[in-house]
Amino acid sequence: MDKIPKKFQKVTKSFMDRISSDAGKSGIRAFCAFPQGVHFSGRNDDETIVLMVRRDIATLIPQAILVFVFLASPLVFTAVLRSLDFGDASVTSLILSSSLIFILLAITVAVDTFLKWFYTVNIITDERVVDVDFSNVMYHSYNDAQLEKIEDVTHKVSGLLGALFDYGTVYIQTAGAQREFEFQNIPRPRDVQDVIFDLLELKQKGEI
Repeated sequence: MDKIPKKFQKVTKSFMDRISSDAGKSGIRAFCAFPQGVHFSGRNDDETIVLMVRRDIATLIPQAILVFVFLASPLVFTAVLRSLDFGDASVTSLILSSSLIFILLAITVAVDTFLKWFYTVNIITDERVVDVDFSNVMYHSYNDAQLEKIEDVTHKVSGLLGALFDYGTVYIQTAGAQREFEFQNIPRPRDVQDVIFDLLELKQKGEI
């Protein structure tokens, strides 16, 4: 309870029961309620971050498999080279160079995947929704919309993995310049939808 901001401790909306167990758990997580030490451009001093979500970890399975393949490739390549009739010096040189290439590829894929996952975030506060898309170190996009401008919120779960791991996409329709926001492949999309609806109702009633 001490990790929940005072303005929300007496809120009786159902979303509080759903996310209270995740309160204060920041860091490397895909679903963080009331995260600590999180800042973003334009945040007001009294603005409270209610939810911060990233892509579900399950969506990173293809990249994880690719990294594993790159790391395992030197072993396969070494076995193939040793079965061929090359000189020992030539084989050693080829093994070292190919192993280095595969390891560098694995590191590149792993780092790129982590950076995109970590810095592509969707944030819901008691004032707005924020969508940050990180493409690479040279480019990212930032869009936000005030809660009062939200007109509709829906969610969709697609595919076997989505149903199995409970992740999907939340669509937010607004009356602002950015007509639609998409929180793609995030965990617990139904809970995220309920959080936005309940915050909107609390905002309209002046309770937050």
